[in-house]
Amino acid sequence: MLEDAIGYPWRGEQNVARILIGGILGALVFFIVPLFLGNGYLVRVVRQVAVGDTETPPAFDDWGEMFVDGLVSLLIMFVYILVPSVVFTGLLVGISSVLDTTGTGGGAISGMAVALLLVFGLVALLMALAALYLLPAAWAAYAVTGKFGSAFSPSTLRTVGGDKRYLVGVLIAVVIHFVVQFVSNMMFLTIVGILVIPFMVFYGNVASAYAIGAGVAETGLVTDQREPESNVGHSPY
Repeated sequence: MLEDAIGYPWRGEQNVARILIGGILGALVFFIVPLFLGNGYLVRVVRQVAVGDTETPPAFDDWGEMFVDGLVSLLIMFVYILVPSVVFTGLLVGISSVLDTTGTGGGAISGMAVALLLVFGLVALLMALAALYLLPAAWAAYAVTGKFGSAFSPSTLRTVGGDKRYLVGVLIAVVIHFVVQFVSNMMFLTIVGILVIPFMVFYGNVASAYAIGAGVAETGLVTDQREPESNVGHSPY
């Protein structure tokens, strides 16, 4: 899967134009709209690969649909990040309050409270790691079904997240991400390198999206959708 993922973004006759468009969107990401479009394209890649269309990456067309897909994918990410963040914030406030009490002679009770808060902090950390692991599955669920709610379906997440093929896809995506990040940091030392970075990041993101799509391709998420009337492309709500 790794070799296929790395080669996938370069496939097709329009490879150069596709990477140029993706890189330009990445360079202009601070204008927000290109951020939505870039993420929407990655959703399209996951959708296409998941259903078995792996010959060439999708084209940059149907910009309105791509914008909506990007917006929804970012909303999904926001929700997945929000819950652990709220838990962490609550723990920090609680720990701060208990430490203040301890400073005024809280004694053993305060020490026990701190220990409990640290335990809950570990739980919150595990929640955050679980959220990061399941986030690509949530994106894939939306990409395949076209429904926002499917990204939060416990049964869907359990089916995909517990599949070893999905695990392999996630690990490959993580490896690609770290390699691209490392190379980008090296290239940041030169002006020419800085100009190339957005295009390289886009290439890596497409390769990672391929890995996620391939990872969910044979799971129940996709096989359940292979019916005459698919939900793909329907309203995300």
